[in-house]
This record gives sequence, structure tokens and C-alpha cells, in this order.
Amino acid sequence: MRNRNIFFSIVFIAVMAVSSSVFAYGGGSFVDDYKISPKENFVPGNDFRKSWEITYGDSKRPVQVLLKETKGGDEYIVRTGYFEVKYVNSSKGFGVRPLKPAEQVVPSGLNLKVLNTSKINNQKVICADKVASDQVLDLIASYLPELINDEYKNILN
Repeated sequence: MRNRNIFFSIVFIAVMAVSSSVFAYGGGSFVDDYKISPKENFVPGNDFRKSWEITYGDSKRPVQVLLKETKGGDEYIVRTGYFEVKYVNSSKGFGVRPLKPAEQVVPSGLNLKVLNTSKINNQKVICADKVASDQVLDLIASYLPELINDEYKNILN
């Protein structure tokens, strides 16, 4: 009888620990559940060399990623109909940079509502060194959800 009570107590504590950590995080994480695929029918041009789509979970609204190669490094424009941001991978490191006005497609007012400015500032330097090109898209897919304000997270899933 005593062993059974101890067993149920341990199981109860384990369940409570797992539930509280999930609750503190805000529920399950879709961040780990993403798919990166080359954009179909993409034609490279003068501005963009490659394009991919990042799909979180079962979303029907993928995030578009466009690669622009520059002298200063590779720029990855990350865009949806609701927000856009740029990740730069150069000899100075890897991190978020603001888009130039000429690069903007999404209205800046909407972009400011959806993206969290302080989180953008936190991601200005994700890595101090240049990241291997085969790791960049995974880093973008992992870090991007953190930039979005909580009330707009549903844009990704």
C-alpha cells in the first residue's frame, strides 16, 4: 500500500512539473514543427537569387524567404502579408537588420504592430561570426517566431 502511494505521488509530481512548464511556456511549441522548402516557380533575378518557404505546423500561409547576395553579406528578406524583416549573414555575424524603405512591401504601420521592437533589438546579433549557409534557414525558422507579438502569433500557424 505504501509503495503504491509513493508511486502515485511521484507520477503526480512528474505530471505537475510537465504541465507547469508547458503552461509557463504558453502551450505547445510550433517552433520545432516547421518545414523549409524551395519556393516553387521562383525565377532568380537581379535582386533575389533564391527563395524558400517556411511553413509552421499545418499552416496554409507559409513565410517567404528571399536571398539577396550583396558585397556586405547575404541578406534574407523574410516576408508575409503582415510583416517583413531582414536577417543578414556576413563576416560581422548573423542577426536581424531593419529593411530599407525601398525594400519594404508591407505597410510600416502594420509591420510595427506585428513585430516586437525589443525582440528585434535582442536579435541584432544572434551569432558573432558568419553562419554556414546550410544552417541559416533553420536559424531563421527558429528565431523568427520570437519577433512576433503574442497577439499576432496565429499568423504563423
